[in-house]
Amino acid sequence: MKMSRKYLIGTGAVVSLALIGGVGFTVVEPTGPQPQSGFCAQMPDAIGLYPGNPITQMGLQVGRVERIRPAGDHVEVTFSLDGGRRFPADVRAVTRSKSILADRSVELVGNYRSGPELTAGHCIPEDHSFTPKSISEIAGSAADFIDALSPNNSKDSFEKAVAGFEQALRGQGDNARSMMLHASAAAASPDRLTADIGAIIQNMAPLTDEALQRWPAIRSILDQMPEVVNAGIDLWPGVVDVCVGVGWLVNLLHDIQTNYGGDLWPLLQGPVADVIHLAASRSKDIASLLDSIPPVASMLRQQAANDGGMSIDYRPPTVQLDSPAAPELCAAANQVAPGSCSADQGHVQVPIADLLDMVLAKGQR
Repeated sequence: MKMSRKYLIGTGAVVSLALIGGVGFTVVEPTGPQPQSGFCAQMPDAIGLYPGNPITQMGLQVGRVERIRPAGDHVEVTFSLDGGRRFPADVRAVTRSKSILADRSVELVGNYRSGPELTAGHCIPEDHSFTPKSISEIAGSAADFIDALSPNNSKDSFEKAVAGFEQALRGQGDNARSMMLHASAAAASPDRLTADIGAIIQNMAPLTDEALQRWPAIRSILDQMPEVVNAGIDLWPGVVDVCVGVGWLVNLLHDIQTNYGGDLWPLLQGPVADVIHLAASRSKDIASLLDSIPPVASMLRQQAANDGGMSIDYRPPTVQLDSPAAPELCAAANQVAPGSCSADQGHVQVPIADLLDMVLAKGQR
């Protein structure tokens, strides 16, 4: 009986220990999502990246770099991501570091909202990956720049350039000091500059006022400008033809000057100049002569229109008599030569020829 009791007590203790161990294992064993491997990114280079470096998003670690291997002109970085996180299929990979000397991490840029997800076995393409310039590339670029400034096989080296610059500035200290003093004075008292700007604005005021007053005309000109430009485009071939014609005319004048200039210039400077001077000095007489041409032309056209021969009306000059006895004299003259005298409102007009005839007739008596 005692042996049975001991056996039962031992069996119960073993079962209790087993239950306690199972419960502890259950508590310790994580039940959350497990990390997923097989993600990769094709990057231009892997400078500063090593297996074990963190994969981050917005600065928080979400995975680790597992392997880095070359793939032609780029590298392939394989990494794992913590479970329970989703990333868009077009996520971008950027290597970043706190300084150019520190190890780098891979930052995944882009939050998942909807659509395709980044899955294991899918690589982020190289056009979605970016890496900063390394210190070696910066040093190499600086070395290339210095080599370009001071090539080994050139006499115009950077050293000579500095020496030449020093020699050019030698003795220019006073001029540099004067320039600095003038600049300082101008900056210390900008009244003159402000006054000049004010004068410019004040002088521009009438122009702007006039422009505002004439703005309708200016707007009309601007509105018509496209049509004018189009017309100018249509007329441009004519301008080209005129230019070609001017070229021919200049060529013709050059030939005349070359072949006949010795004969023409004495004539132009002699008789032709005298004729021009005479015409200029007698311009009034010439104008009077030209004014008489239209009446003469009209008379000739009238005579040419008649069927008979050419006839010219002639009226002899008359003498006007304003004497109170003029009507009696006119009546006596008409008795001697009918129609030789006419009276109109107390004025008597007698042709000179008839008056001379009357005098001669009186003398014969």
